[in-house]
Amino acid sequence: MLKHYVAVALRNIRGAPFTSAVNLLTLAVGLVCFVSAYAFVAFWGSAEEHFPKARDLYVLTLTIKQRESSGLGGLDNVPNAPDVAAEFLRSDFPAITKIARSVIIDRKTMVASGGRAERLFGVAVDPEFLDMFDLPFVAGDPGTALSSPRSAIITREYAVRFFGADDPIGKTVLIGNSVDATVTGVIDAIPEPSHLGRSASATRPVDLIASRDVFEALRNGPAPPAQFSWFFVNSIVYLYLPPSGGLTPDALRAQLGDFVARHVPAESLRNQEYSFGIEPVGVLLTGTNDFFDTGLSFSAVLLLLSGLVLGVACVNYANLATARAARRVREIGVRKALGASPAQIAVQSFAEAAAFALGALVVALAVFVAVQPLLVKRLLGAEVDTSFFASLGVWPTLAVLVVVVTLAAGAYPALVLSRVRPVSAIAVGQARLGSPLFSTLLVGAQFGVASFLLIALTVISMQNAEMRRNALAAIEDPLVLIANPARQTKVAATTLRERLGSVPQVRGVTEIQLPPWEGLLMSPVASSPDPTSAQRPVTTRQVGYDFFDVFDVELLAGRLFDRDHAEDAPRAPTGPGPIDRLGPATQPAPAAVQPSSEPVPPTNIVVDRTFAAAFGLGTPEEAVGKLVYRPVPVNPGGPGPRIAPQPPLRVIGVVEDRSFTFFKTPNNNGAIYSMQANLELTVARVAAADLDGGLQGIDAAWRELAPNVAVNRRFLDEVFEGAYAQYLKINQLFAVLAVMAFGICVAGLFGMAIFVAGRRRREIGVRKTLGASTSRMIALLLVGFSKPVVIANLIAWPAGYLAARAYLNQFSQSIPLTPWPFLLSVAITVAIACAAVLGQTVRAARTTPAEVLRQD
Repeated sequence: MLKHYVAVALRNIRGAPFTSAVNLLTLAVGLVCFVSAYAFVAFWGSAEEHFPKARDLYVLTLTIKQRESSGLGGLDNVPNAPDVAAEFLRSDFPAITKIARSVIIDRKTMVASGGRAERLFGVAVDPEFLDMFDLPFVAGDPGTALSSPRSAIITREYAVRFFGADDPIGKTVLIGNSVDATVTGVIDAIPEPSHLGRSASATRPVDLIASRDVFEALRNGPAPPAQFSWFFVNSIVYLYLPPSGGLTPDALRAQLGDFVARHVPAESLRNQEYSFGIEPVGVLLTGTNDFFDTGLSFSAVLLLLSGLVLGVACVNYANLATARAARRVREIGVRKALGASPAQIAVQSFAEAAAFALGALVVALAVFVAVQPLLVKRLLGAEVDTSFFASLGVWPTLAVLVVVVTLAAGAYPALVLSRVRPVSAIAVGQARLGSPLFSTLLVGAQFGVASFLLIALTVISMQNAEMRRNALAAIEDPLVLIANPARQTKVAATTLRERLGSVPQVRGVTEIQLPPWEGLLMSPVASSPDPTSAQRPVTTRQVGYDFFDVFDVELLAGRLFDRDHAEDAPRAPTGPGPIDRLGPATQPAPAAVQPSSEPVPPTNIVVDRTFAAAFGLGTPEEAVGKLVYRPVPVNPGGPGPRIAPQPPLRVIGVVEDRSFTFFKTPNNNGAIYSMQANLELTVARVAAADLDGGLQGIDAAWRELAPNVAVNRRFLDEVFEGAYAQYLKINQLFAVLAVMAFGICVAGLFGMAIFVAGRRRREIGVRKTLGASTSRMIALLLVGFSKPVVIANLIAWPAGYLAARAYLNQFSQSIPLTPWPFLLSVAITVAIACAAVLGQTVRAARTTPAEVLRQD
């Protein structure tokens, strides 16, 4: 029987080669989308599994929810934690088998040896880290590589760069231009997928792994006082919890609530709620946050969107297969008259759908392998084909996928064909099968999905273009950012400023603490000095002299920082920097000093227009000279040093709003600019007319000042592009899915046009006999094809609106959601639909009445 089903299926395929090719290709396109998405999700899902202990490795996660009175942003289950948490975990839970911390030294750590200087992604870890992760050592002892002080492990690539063919073990490297460390190990590239690997989502793509004391030696200043150490969220804390260890993950989770109450100071909890959790180590690659607050992970969204495209392909198959079967009703009637049951007819239809699904899967896998280096790696940042095909679980999944596609694509044709009546089928050679309304709904469903993707693509493209325009168009000359942590480079910011200022092509120099779009520091500010008064979060930007001139920020009222006012002079920082690219920082820790009766002079600040309005300071002119306050937690008689009073903040100038972040800050209350010493980024504005000469002058100046340190400079637009890359990839992802969905729709509609136009030839002949013109017939047929497309667009609009609104709500400066993306989707889909069927429509409309009458 199976042989018979296969033979009939092959015969039907040969009998309609065009329709068969369309069905095969459209199913293949849908399967390419889904297989690519599934391959990436599987890649993420197998993160760290090549490490033998991975199943028992967990990371400590932190959630900080701000109380309404503070108005500050928080953190949501991020896989980072303060160092102090690891220290208390060791004492509170001795049953934890192993605990290790990993902290980033610098993403571009300065490392030098033998006259060669390089920039490496460096991390510092506890020795237990090597017990948890079996790294691919090629030299050195994995058991003792980090047990000695000032030790370091480097990758084979950099071992060759530094030492050539010599044995690197025992050699010395200079880290951060200040700490000598001994090379005790060399490793190969970390196998993928891993957060230590090289994929786009890797959080620790390590080139250098140093012992923890190297980081302590490089630390900028002493460790924070104990009561403020919970503000430093900069480490990954790994926990090894094997079944034989005596403490299960669930038991540890249940006890972490009391852990917070025991150790986090009560004053720290006045405005914030702390909670800790643990997650499998794989979240370091996959992430723990929702995709744009949808409640879904990126993996789920990716599978959902690719599933929609595959669904469009299945609907297309169902429609074309049903239309094609209209020419086979006599065959089906004869088979039923000879004793074939409806079930056998349905099975035959499913057999044909299975043949197409299997053939389309083969084509899809071939295309997936071919385009993976060009498309999948570019969009998703990882090579997934090797790990995908090596997984034993992928083949049963693909088999299930074939079954699902067979059922989804073949169910409607099987139902329609199984219900054909033998008498009516034998009487005619061709009939219209199935419900016309349902067929129209199927076409509409296809274009509804395509319209939804088109709306999303249009909104994302417009928003991305707006971000690019706002970010870069205001600055005429290129800006060059030069990383200069003075404690490591030994080059003072003032010295570098003066030297760069002598370069003829440099038009201005300033300093900043955080690269635009890569870091964000939020601080609470209040209108009253009362510590219990309501606080509002504001963006805090730490800058140097001439910042506003270099960045072309317009002054609205008052004045800017200048050297003629001694009170503007930069002050040393009093608290920690921002959380490492995780989101808004929590409140900086105030300095701990002995109490003093001397009044604290105000700190001069510049604010933007939004800040002045949010704090009720009046017009920009009226805001100048007014005071605002940064409240300090009270420490009455508690342990530890007293807290220095924070000086009031005096507004000396108001500038126009400028956003240096993509994301919307909580309860946007504007920004303050303050002067601070020891800023780590120098920004040079270089004349566009002689950019090459300016860069050569900058490099020459750097070599004079820091000959043993490789210069680390970037253009401002490179910083933007790097931070913007994830949004560009989302844009490209929607573009690919939308194009594929439209391709399926067009192919399906073209195939449908052939059958519909052929079926309506008699009607057209009669109409023309009664006086209808060819142009009238063309218009009639195009309107008939366009109706379901227009209706599908209208149905897709609410979903498109909700998706667009969810996307735009994430950004600090979003475009208004106008009707244009929705109207554009209608215009494009209708135009594509008409173009797809125009040829067949014209051909059918030109039918002469004589041809129809002669055939009758």
